[in-house]
Amino acid sequence: MRLMEKQRYALYTKFALAFLLLVMISLVLETLLNHEDIKIPNQLPIEFNNATELINELKIRPTNFTKWKQRHYITGYLNKGRKMRIYVIRGDWYKGQDYSRLKFNHDETLSDCDIPCIWKVKDLNSLTRKELKSADALLCVNQPDLPKEKAQKGQKFILYTLEPKTHCPECHDQDYLFDIHATYDEDSDVPTSYIRMDSKHWRSISPFNITELSENSTFVSFIASHWTQFREDFISSIENYIPIASFGGVRHNTDWDFHPECENLGLFSEKNCIISKYPFYLAIENTDEKDYSTEKLWDTFNLGVVPVIWGAPNTRSYLPHPKSAIFIEDFNSTKALADYLKYLISNETAYLEYHKWRTMKLSDEFEKRSYLSMYNFECNVCREVARLKIIEGD
Repeated sequence: MRLMEKQRYALYTKFALAFLLLVMISLVLETLLNHEDIKIPNQLPIEFNNATELINELKIRPTNFTKWKQRHYITGYLNKGRKMRIYVIRGDWYKGQDYSRLKFNHDETLSDCDIPCIWKVKDLNSLTRKELKSADALLCVNQPDLPKEKAQKGQKFILYTLEPKTHCPECHDQDYLFDIHATYDEDSDVPTSYIRMDSKHWRSISPFNITELSENSTFVSFIASHWTQFREDFISSIENYIPIASFGGVRHNTDWDFHPECENLGLFSEKNCIISKYPFYLAIENTDEKDYSTEKLWDTFNLGVVPVIWGAPNTRSYLPHPKSAIFIEDFNSTKALADYLKYLISNETAYLEYHKWRTMKLSDEFEKRSYLSMYNFECNVCREVARLKIIEGD
C-alpha cells in the first residue's frame, strides 16, 4: 500500500511540474508579445515540428498590435540570425534628421533590433559592385533613384515616404517600381507613424500647469509653414474670440525670440519648447487624408499640452484615449470652440480630464502606431525584408 501511495505521489508530482512548466512558458510568451520594450529573441523557447505552419502565418496580414508583434516574433525565429543588408541610396531629409539618431553594434548591425541588420546611407553612384550585389534591399526616400535592374535574385526595392498623396503624388510609386512601401498609410507594407520617440515615456510627462497662467494670457499656440485654405480661414475666424500665438509662416504674429529660452535648441527642440509654453496647440494638418497625422499631433503628448485637432477622419481611432484631444469638428462654430477652451483654462479639474489617459490603459490602435513608427522604422523594415525572404525560400 505504501508503495502504491509513493507511486501515486510521484505521478501527481510529475503532473504538477509539467503543468507549472506550461504555465511558465505561456507567461513568457505573453510577456514577449505584449511588451514592446522587451527585445524579441531569435529563438522560441519551444520547438515547432512544422515550420510550414509558421511560414503560412507570416503570409497573413496582421490586424492588431499583438498580431504585428507575433509576425515579427515568428520572423525573428525563422530568420535564425541571418544578417540583412540594407542601403538607403536616396536619403533626402532622412539622412540629416533621423539617421544620426541610430545606434549600432560592433558588427555594424542595428542595436535593439531582433533581426541582425546592417543599415547604411550611401548614394547609388558610390556603391561598389560588391556592395550592390550583397544588398538585400535598396531604399529610397520620397523619390526613386534605382539601378536599371536588381543585382541579385530576391533583392528588394523599398520606397519610404511620409508625404501626403494630395501634396506629393509623385512620392507614392506611380510607376510601380518598388516591392515594399513604407508610408503613414496603415495599408502599406510597413505602416509608419510620425511618432519619433519611445511613447511609453509620455505617461510620466506632467500636464501643463494652468494655474500659472496670468490674466489675459494667450493660451493657444500654432506653428505651420505651409499655407492651406482651411488654416487661413480657421485661424482668422477663431482670432475674433481668443488670441492665437502663431510662430510659423501661416498667420504669423509672434516671433520665435518671444521665448528666448527656446532659441538655438535645434530643429525640433526649439519648436517643441515653444509649444510647451501654452496649454493648447492647434494641430491642424495640411490635409485630411486617412491615417495622416504628423508630429503636430504626436509631439503634444510628450509636451504636456492638449492638441486641438483637424486632420485625418480616423484620428479618433488611434489616439491614446478618446479624451486625449479636442476635435475642431465637434463644435458648430469657432466661437463655441473658443468658449470651451476659455472654460477649460478656468477650470483645472476639467482641463486635467484631458491628461487622465496618462494613467489609464492605452488603446490598441495607439499601441500599434507607437510600435509601427518612425522610432522603430529601420528595424521594422529589416523585419519585412527578412519575412519576404523566408516566404520566398531565399
